[in-house]
Amino acid sequence: MVWALLLALFLVSCERKEHKILRNVNVKELVGEKGCPRCHDMRRPLVGPPFYKISERYTEKDIDKLVESMLKGSRGKWTTKYFMPPQALSEEEAYTIAHWIINLKKKK
Repeated sequence: MVWALLLALFLVSCERKEHKILRNVNVKELVGEKGCPRCHDMRRPLVGPPFYKISERYTEKDIDKLVESMLKGSRGKWTTKYFMPPQALSEEEAYTIAHWIINLKKKK
């Protein structure tokens, strides 16, 4: 009985967390509305790294790290010249944008 309970707890802890993302949203418009293109271009570095470079670095496993960077800010992940302050995004918006960025490598 105890083994069955431990197995059930283990399986529940290994479940993949589903992220809340916005449906029926034009993500490119959302990115524009939130001001991301002021610092990020698709292919060339601006104040921040290009979206395609971010896409190459991160995978679905890293999505929480990417969202945390957007919501809390980040420094030193690329070079010392890049610093991203916390962004005014909801968690759903951040996950939506993060999924879009990560999937750019598939469209390249």
